[in-house]
Amino acid sequence: MYTKEMVNKILEGIVWFNNQMGIWSIIIPVIFVIAVLYGLFRSYKTPTPRNSKILLGIFAVIYVFAGYSIFIGKDFMGLEEALIGSIALWLVSLLLIADIIFGWTEIRLSANKSIRYISWFFIIAGIFLYPLLETALGFTYPRMVFLGAECPTTIALIGVLIGSIPKVNKVLFVLVSLNAVITGTSVAIGGAPFDYLYATAGVFGILMMLIYFKEIFLSKKVS
Repeated sequence: MYTKEMVNKILEGIVWFNNQMGIWSIIIPVIFVIAVLYGLFRSYKTPTPRNSKILLGIFAVIYVFAGYSIFIGKDFMGLEEALIGSIALWLVSLLLIADIIFGWTEIRLSANKSIRYISWFFIIAGIFLYPLLETALGFTYPRMVFLGAECPTTIALIGVLIGSIPKVNKVLFVLVSLNAVITGTSVAIGGAPFDYLYATAGVFGILMMLIYFKEIFLSKKVS
């Protein structure tokens, strides 16, 4: 659980990181946004294993960067906390790479309207709504993060995974959804209320897994 002191240190680290990166703290997230939208467009227009792998590969790269951004903030968070956070995000990247190799996730427009709309909401939330919510709550640049940081990136990834039901990376789906609920709620209570959006994404990820449990976890047609 994150205390108020820990959350304040995280926010201080965000300011430090953005100041150190300078204009690149804006350019890199913009590049990530363009890359994710490009990958989504390809996957939705032509749903092939190759296009799914391209989008998953884009997210894998983003998580490598996200882990790095946490690790270099070790002076604010403490070495142990920074290592745990960065390794956790690099583990997500490894699971995405494994997904590329074994083809667990198939990204396409879902025929189920409920799944499709929920998926789109969280993809848009991670890319666009998260920074808007930060700003609305008084967390303005450089005291804010964009796609490329853990929370907004994972919100968008959960949206992608929801949209991929039933053929989805089960282990990854469970891990990121549970972490979103636990971390998002803890950080939000600790003083960063915009992370309730992160927690909400996790809640919906878990709900969708429960609702479509049979299709995701028991169907022999799903790898």
